Amino acid sequence: MSERQNHGHGKINDNDSTILIPDDSEEYRKYAQEYSRQNYGQNPSVQQNYQGYQQNYQQQYYNNDPGGVQQPYYGQQQYQGQQGGYYPQQPYYGGQYPQQNPYPQQPKYPPQKKKRKKKKKKRKSLFLKIFFRVFFSLLIIFLLIFGIYSCVSLSLISKINYRETGERDRTPGAMSEKYVDSVLVIGTDGRTIDDRGRSDSMILVSFNRKTNQIIMTSFMRDSYVDIPGQGMDKLNAAYSYGGPELLMDTIESNFNVKIDNYVSVNFSSFAAIIDAAGGIDLKISDEEAEAINVILVSEVNELMGDEPAADFLTGGGKVHLSGKQALCYSRIRYVGNNDFERTSRQRTVMTELIKKAASSGPSFVKKVSEKALPNITSNMTKGELYRLSLRLPFVLNYDMEQIQIPVEGSYWGESVYAGDVLAMDYEDNIRTIRKKVFAED
Repeated sequence: MSERQNHGHGKINDNDSTILIPDDSEEYRKYAQEYSRQNYGQNPSVQQNYQGYQQNYQQQYYNNDPGGVQQPYYGQQQYQGQQGGYYPQQPYYGGQYPQQNPYPQQPKYPPQKKKRKKKKKKRKSLFLKIFFRVFFSLLIIFLLIFGIYSCVSLSLISKINYRETGERDRTPGAMSEKYVDSVLVIGTDGRTIDDRGRSDSMILVSFNRKTNQIIMTSFMRDSYVDIPGQGMDKLNAAYSYGGPELLMDTIESNFNVKIDNYVSVNFSSFAAIIDAAGGIDLKISDEEAEAINVILVSEVNELMGDEPAADFLTGGGKVHLSGKQALCYSRIRYVGNNDFERTSRQRTVMTELIKKAASSGPSFVKKVSEKALPNITSNMTKGELYRLSLRLPFVLNYDMEQIQIPVEGSYWGESVYAGDVLAMDYEDNIRTIRKKVFAED
């Protein structure tokens, strides 16, 4: 009799290919009865369901398996209630469990993301909003101010008499640098805008952006120079011969400094500019005060339509000069060292004027536009004057440097057919201009 027909009388090893039918084993029947008595004795309907299930189970898994399968493994048997019945745990078949899982799985939910703290982001976002609001507010204010300034500036520029530059005889290789802008300021003794007159003062005003300086270079009127097409003569004669173009060519060729632009100011406009600044305060001597009174009575009061003795000074000291008085002060020639002190006085007046313009603000501009600008002539276009006006608020605070040409020790006096003149060492004066005007530090 084979082990399969032994009905539980022999042992079944793990390696045997045969199994014992569960209900054919004495041990199994005892176990089932005991289990039924403990769990289903009080519930006949459950027991009947279980027996029906057991028969279907045996028929499905054992009667249709002629080769036989291993006896199912029941460790600690567990049952699950389903539709009023109890079913045993799926058996263990040949080291594998059936794929069907009798226990319902819990639904899987996607993992919840942790909420990030947004405090820092909110703070950063708030900061950016405030920053951009302030930035755009300042930008709008700047554009408004810039627009108003530009409109005012252009309206003033339009009042200046523009004269197109005439023919020039330029000097190749004359000194110039991109960081230096120069304008030749010509003070004439002309009474009206059409009266050329003589160049009473010639000051090259240079703005050096590297050294942050305004350099005022005065050229003395009695300097003995070679006037292109006219020969040797006094420097102020060049303006009489050919106007501002010939004067610029003469300075450029004799002193090797490039000059492109000029501003011409006559008596009336000079006095109006000083008055627009509210006058200037200067310390003068008694001799200078007397010389001012002489010039007032001899020419300036008549030119201005005033009484001959109007605006006389009582003496020297620290005095407040009006436009007429400052004009007379600039024309003093026979007090002190003649023309040397005269050019020094002109630079002093211009220095004080720049200071007053920087401190007076809009009132200065308004008065200048009403009285002075119509009497000012320039070859600078509106675009050039506008660009210069944009720089003025910055350059007016530059340090000021004064130069007088010819410089001390570089000249001597001579008497020629044109009168008493100042002959000079040109190379020495050119070196001084290069060192002062075109300095880089």
